[in-house]
Amino acid sequence: MDLGIAGKTALVTGAARSLGKQDALTLAAEGCRVVVLDLNAEGAAETAQEITAAGGTARGYAADITDRPALAEVLERAGREVGPIDICVNNAGWIYTMGQLKDTADDDWDLNLRINLTGTFNVTKLVFPGMRERRWGRIVCMASIAGLMGGFGQTAYATSKMGVIGFARSVALEGARYNVTSNVIAPGIVGPNANMSPLYDRMVKRVAMQREGQPEDIASAIAFLCSERARYITGAVLTVTGGMDLFTF
Repeated sequence: MDLGIAGKTALVTGAARSLGKQDALTLAAEGCRVVVLDLNAEGAAETAQEITAAGGTARGYAADITDRPALAEVLERAGREVGPIDICVNNAGWIYTMGQLKDTADDDWDLNLRINLTGTFNVTKLVFPGMRERRWGRIVCMASIAGLMGGFGQTAYATSKMGVIGFARSVALEGARYNVTSNVIAPGIVGPNANMSPLYDRMVKRVAMQREGQPEDIASAIAFLCSERARYITGAVLTVTGGMDLFTF
């Protein structure tokens, strides 16, 4: 199926590894030029190299999405070197803060909001005007099933991801008349995550399909939402959970 995005320039944040890397590889396979953005300069370069080795076009850039001046400078340079951003995948995020509300440090709360929510705002604000001007754009924000259902011991994380949903839907309203869509992916459990242990096995058992998802499952959904096939979908929250959000017993 031709997704109609060959030749578009896609920005993927947090693309040095895991979900972000697979997002970048999948969009490159669809013919997109890819701006690989990550705090890890070496990892960003490695992802870009993997894409170019396969015949695609990509460049890696190091940037902290919470540092607005530096981020603006990097994205301006990427626009010159790779192309104006047509697709923005806000994948960069922070999940490694666990603890009940009574034990949540103020700094951990601030960190989750600064990276997951404000970081998404920072990136989107920079690329959105160009999309409006060119009257074509795709924005995909990464939330979480925790942002829809809440998460025990994940007060800060779940709150930040619920905020991402409200943000993306508001952007959808602002972009609609300019042919700029804004949608949300809300994954469940994706790949083994040692930082969630010993709860990991328990969480997998809640999934209706009785297994965790893989990065390719998320990346395929993102590629579809970025495509011409999804041109009439905006403001949607697509759960990719294997049925984790269903009532099971």
